[in-house]
Amino acid sequence: MRRYISVMILLAVSVLLCAQINPQFSSRKNPELYRSIHKLAQENLQNLPKALRRNYSKVLQEHNDILMAFLIAYEEDAKLAATDPQTIISNYTQILELVQKEGLNYSPEFFLSYVAKQSVSDERLTAYRKAMLDDGLSVALSISDPMDRYREVSSWCVEKLQFQQTSGRDQSPLDITQNSLTGRCEEMQILFVAAARTVGIPSRPASTPWWAHTDNNHAWAEVYINGAWHYTGDMDSAYWLDQTWFSGLVDKTVLILTAGSLPAKEDEVLSKGRYESVINSTPNYTGERGRSISIDCVDELGQPLGDTRIGIMVYNWSALRPITILKTDAKGRLNFSTGSGDFYISAFNEGKKALHLIRASEKRGIGLTIPLSEKELGPIDTMLYYPANHKDRQSAPEAYREDVQARKALWQAQLDAWEARAQASDLQDSLNVAINTRGNFPAYQAFRQKYAVVEDDFLKLLASSDPKFLWQADAALFEAFYHFWQDQEAETTDELFSPTAYYEELPIARITDQGARLYPDNFIHKGKDARERLNKTLHWLKQVYKIDEEKALSGLLRTDIAARQRCLTSYQYRILAISVLKANGIPAEFTRLPDNILVYLEDDWHYYNLKEDAFTQEQEQAKASTLCQIAINDEDGIPLPATSQQLSLCQYVDGIFYTLNSSFEELSRGRFRVQVPANDLYLQFGYRVSDSQTAFKLYPLSQKADSLKIVATSYPLSWKQASEEILALIEPALLEEEELILLGNYDQENSLRVLQKIQDAQRDYVFIGFEEKGKSKITNYRVDPQWQSYVLQNELNTVLSITLAKTKDGWQMYEGIWERMP
Repeated sequence: MRRYISVMILLAVSVLLCAQINPQFSSRKNPELYRSIHKLAQENLQNLPKALRRNYSKVLQEHNDILMAFLIAYEEDAKLAATDPQTIISNYTQILELVQKEGLNYSPEFFLSYVAKQSVSDERLTAYRKAMLDDGLSVALSISDPMDRYREVSSWCVEKLQFQQTSGRDQSPLDITQNSLTGRCEEMQILFVAAARTVGIPSRPASTPWWAHTDNNHAWAEVYINGAWHYTGDMDSAYWLDQTWFSGLVDKTVLILTAGSLPAKEDEVLSKGRYESVINSTPNYTGERGRSISIDCVDELGQPLGDTRIGIMVYNWSALRPITILKTDAKGRLNFSTGSGDFYISAFNEGKKALHLIRASEKRGIGLTIPLSEKELGPIDTMLYYPANHKDRQSAPEAYREDVQARKALWQAQLDAWEARAQASDLQDSLNVAINTRGNFPAYQAFRQKYAVVEDDFLKLLASSDPKFLWQADAALFEAFYHFWQDQEAETTDELFSPTAYYEELPIARITDQGARLYPDNFIHKGKDARERLNKTLHWLKQVYKIDEEKALSGLLRTDIAARQRCLTSYQYRILAISVLKANGIPAEFTRLPDNILVYLEDDWHYYNLKEDAFTQEQEQAKASTLCQIAINDEDGIPLPATSQQLSLCQYVDGIFYTLNSSFEELSRGRFRVQVPANDLYLQFGYRVSDSQTAFKLYPLSQKADSLKIVATSYPLSWKQASEEILALIEPALLEEEELILLGNYDQENSLRVLQKIQDAQRDYVFIGFEEKGKSKITNYRVDPQWQSYVLQNELNTVLSITLAKTKDGWQMYEGIWERMP
């Protein structure tokens, strides 16, 4: 009854506001825009379940304007299927109130794309606008100056989120503010963009899917202030626009991508999708230092190859990886802007291919013709270069820095309150599962109250698994997960117990007379062993579900929603196949290799081709494969201390290199062995000489390739000698006792990335920061007064991350993110 009353009140308010809607959003004032968006909204409802389609259609009729049509038209229908119309109405109501208060200061298309747009990335839709305003964000609306309003939004976000490396599944803004207070860079982006849009600041997500000069990627936000787009990074040092830790690295990037639903004519649109266009924002960062690239793709006879697939490739994590995939026009032509770093163009058209290097030394306008042929690619042995750019940094006023510290204290106070609540209950355990649920403790408590005794091994599983499950699962899902765990055999790999297959949202548990269940009954298939269960399961899957891109919902589907569909996209089908196999006790994982998934069977991982309904010629390849030995030496033939992580065995499909799940056996220093299947593959190897120089090598491998010698020139064997200035900051006793010291801070993003590398290497370490970590789970952390004093002398030092490693030649140091330790 209460829910009914609240819904009716919400409807009444929204109808009242609708009567006062800005004329620019009306069909009468803007008929052409209304017709186009309203038509898209109706089309976007066609693949929804009938009842839900009817409910959304009713909302569209009751709010017959451009704004509501946009909110329905430009969200993936999979996201609409996972929420209800009341969520859309809530956000719609807040947007109307914003426009009534402040007017429409932009064109309708611009406002819709960058203020009204609800989602930021892959997060689920929530009624976050009202919730965040009620949670203190409304203060920003009382500030008229655009820069000061932006700063208030940044500070509010500091109060709500601290950076932490987590899994790839996105949290919603309310997951962050109400349950976790934690997120990786993309979730920082989601929170900030959502907050900025809520208070009328146009904002959009920006990213480099792969850095060129270092391994990893990054996501951040852009805001439109004073007539131009600007970028913002670390929220606690966001006083000045266009100033963050990567400001001096923007020239090293190749492409910086943003997204917009209704791009402007002046935008450089790289590709158009149903819901968003990919916009090239690189010129906003590089200015006159950027480059314009023009390419023409032709065949061996010089004839144009229209609709050629173009991958913009950079070296990252041991292989060439695509920043984005583009397509030439009918005449084989493509134009785009880039930064200054080296990159490859991978061109592919019906079996013809080419891999062309664009050099950093090629400045400004670059026009080139790329001939494609059926010849194999490579070999390639080259050095890639990434020039730096100078960036002056400005310090924030003292009052602002003090406010940031006060906001961090509020963040800590909320975390402390959650912890105290968990400790006050009778559910506290030595593994801190109850504490780690944070704001989601009531859901966990409801589950535990239903099951007074829960096995320790299940608590160990919860403690070691993705913390986002603890922050996002409701009581029924905790119960369903527990039942699923109880049903499995004792000796089972951890991969079986991930409740998602890729980056889709957590499923909604199914409630039965026997309690909550993770998977539908029709997912389960009996068999005498795992192989028979696998065959029966995948045969059933093919009988029940069909790959039909037109009739399928668009986007990532929760397992429970996917289970109710009959038509799926190809990647939805793969994700569902993984979930169905796990329901039958067979571990499976997603792989980017088209049509394939990874299946754990008979004590090993195997590729399974769902299109061919067979393991990827596993047994045949094993018989015909070659054992290839790889030697990595310097110019004098001396073996180098390379690692298997620098090697990748790749399959080239439609212009993209897909790294295979191959195991490189390390025989000795610089010596490796790998099984090379019968089909043609490529071996890639690379290393960072510095943050401005990367060595890259690519070798085509045939079945007959039983050995390969690699000469690695300029291979970085050591870091630079630690400076006396930095060593003087460390206590002499610590320098005597320790072998690895990280200087930075507990909440600094790059420090945490380096810390993860140290922990992955299983090295003992001491982490020295300049602020108390509070309740952060970081271990071996301490605040050192001398390091604190050094940092506070200059605000610019707050972004420093320095690793000190003791060697036989003394202390070595590295500033930034290193690839390997000395």
